[in-house]
Amino acid sequence: MAEPDSLSRQSSALIRDRLIEAAVQEFGERGYDRARVHDIARRAGLSTGAIYGNFRNKAELLAEAVDYGLAAASRKLGEELNRGAAAADVLEMITAHLSDPRRRMWAPLMSEALAAGRRDGAVAGRVHAALHRAESHLTDLVAVAQREGSLTAEIDAAALARLVLCVSIGGDVLAALKVKSPDPQAWTSSMHRLFAGLTTPGPGPTG
Repeated sequence: MAEPDSLSRQSSALIRDRLIEAAVQEFGERGYDRARVHDIARRAGLSTGAIYGNFRNKAELLAEAVDYGLAAASRKLGEELNRGAAAADVLEMITAHLSDPRRRMWAPLMSEALAAGRRDGAVAGRVHAALHRAESHLTDLVAVAQREGSLTAEIDAAALARLVLCVSIGGDVLAALKVKSPDPQAWTSSMHRLFAGLTTPGPGPTG
């Protein structure tokens, strides 16, 4: 049987997760400025006090929601690796799946967080930290792919990680603005060709 303290920690974690999931939906639907703490709590089936018992303010809740989403994405990448996917294939997957239905919820949140960060230094700091962690994880993935031999060692790992992050976040922003996506099959094919070109060293100097 679980100890009372352990049960209390589990309950607290579940409450935080419910609040964050509700915040993701509320921020995505109404935007950061129009979203109200009361509505987030009601959507989670909790009281406003539950929010202030876990988060200092709405800005911290937004930052936690972004962190939560990026951490979930990282876990998904880890699951793909555990299933035997090559690191290079996982990186390609990030850029190729712009039509993933899950973006309908996540994309508006990311767009709102970036906009809110321009006006709120606390939000900016937390969002920047979350993006830095995500980029570091992508850099590690590139390094793994290079050790596996599925990406050439001539590529700078940090530079490729930034490219993948830019494509992913840019896709989120465009999706939030409801900009029409390119043909999914053509986009996926293009990303495949791009990564295929990174599997071998570039041509040496001529002349």
